[in-house]
Amino acid sequence: MKPVIAEVVDTSAPPVVSPSLESERSLVAARSRRRFRWSGTAARLAAFHALLIAVVLGVILVQFTLAFGARYRSSVVKDLNETAISFELAAIHRPASESLARFVPSYLANRNGFTGDPLVIALPTSGVTIETPHVTFLAHNPQIRDFLRVPPRHSVLVSLTIDRTPYLVLAVPIRQGSTLVGTLVTAGSLSAYRQSRDHFLRLVIGEGLIILVVAVLSVYIILRRLLGSVHRLTRAAAEIGLRGELDIRLDEAQHGDEVGEMAATFDSMVDRIDKAMSAQRQLLADVSHQLRTPLTVVRGHLELLDRRELERAPEIRETVQSVLEELESMNRLIGRLTLLGRSLEADFLEVGAIDLRSLMADLHEAVGVIAPRRWIVPATPDIIFSGDLEKIRGAVLNLVDNAIRETGENDTLMLAATVTSQGGVTYLEFSVDDSGPGIAPEDREIVLRRFGRSQSVQREGTGLGLAIVSAVAQSHGGSLRLEDSSLGGCRAVMSITYNAVDANWDE
Repeated sequence: MKPVIAEVVDTSAPPVVSPSLESERSLVAARSRRRFRWSGTAARLAAFHALLIAVVLGVILVQFTLAFGARYRSSVVKDLNETAISFELAAIHRPASESLARFVPSYLANRNGFTGDPLVIALPTSGVTIETPHVTFLAHNPQIRDFLRVPPRHSVLVSLTIDRTPYLVLAVPIRQGSTLVGTLVTAGSLSAYRQSRDHFLRLVIGEGLIILVVAVLSVYIILRRLLGSVHRLTRAAAEIGLRGELDIRLDEAQHGDEVGEMAATFDSMVDRIDKAMSAQRQLLADVSHQLRTPLTVVRGHLELLDRRELERAPEIRETVQSVLEELESMNRLIGRLTLLGRSLEADFLEVGAIDLRSLMADLHEAVGVIAPRRWIVPATPDIIFSGDLEKIRGAVLNLVDNAIRETGENDTLMLAATVTSQGGVTYLEFSVDDSGPGIAPEDREIVLRRFGRSQSVQREGTGLGLAIVSAVAQSHGGSLRLEDSSLGGCRAVMSITYNAVDANWDE
């Protein structure tokens, strides 16, 4: 065997080290976000429902208040107009010999017992300004004094607040023929409207708050129940997906509604998956057992025959040796099938702390004696991570074995380990590059399947090596991919989720 040429190339970046304390904090933060997201969803939907109801109640309240105010205002304006029309009709039908200046005092005198709207009449040309009792506050208002001093050309309606009391004031010009001779001012109080409005608003707001609280609480309780079931379903699915624990059930079918139907469907689906996986594991176990027994018997007989009877028959000995090699190949195939079957079980991994530099040193030492190749050995990050040491080591050696089969003594291979980040997740990648013929892009997906073989590569093998590597990667939260290598051949990359472990970590 030719000596192995090792070329050390420093291609490493500064090591990416995540302390275990940060990892624990990240895990706690993620769990807190999940809890907040679950409880917050019900709260946010209830808050949105409350906002919607509040907006609807507010719009109804505003519209009703505006309509009520418009109707009350219209009623006051109608009363004011009736007062002005009553004076106008009385003035038209007064005796012809009676002047307007003499008619106004007698008209107002006749209203002394009248409890209607306050009334002020001013005849500037005659120097007459008369008002009904207890309405002197009108004549003292500057704006009303202007109306009394200079008659408006048409009726004017204004809103005034006098002594903290709101009024609607109507100023009507008094004409004698076509000449403006005076002004009639009458006012209607809006205090009763404000009292009614304030009472109505307090009543409606109080009732609206009660309705809002009841509606929001009922919606929140319903959403908490519904989202609680969804959360339990999500948690169960996560447990099944991450740990393969198929004994988890929701057991909520007794509710008899859509939530119960969803839970029953989920439980039924998990039952079917559990039965299928149990049947598959049992089938693999039975097949392995049934195949191993006759293979062991046949191998024993052949070895015995080889030792006793074939000393003078070289041709038969070669045949027996060939059969023994085939039996060994079948044993390896059965072992790999059993390993693939075990990858479906929850306890497939035996996780522990792994020193990456020690692992890579062991791997480089192991591959150095497998076959004479020109090896490139990049620097390795100084980190400790959690994983199944034996399965990771076996998977990487599987990739190396594939690369060795496709290369010759003068080819170059590189075995490296790097830390990368993608989508907020940190991965540890083990890569094997070679300068061989490579794998065509259209064949890469095929060779990753069980018993898949590339059309461009003709070599012996079980067709399960890459499938096993992929199963190991997936069980560690990663994947396996094939790429073009910078050395000219194929680059196989097994990535696993990087879970940092403190250097003082103790199992």
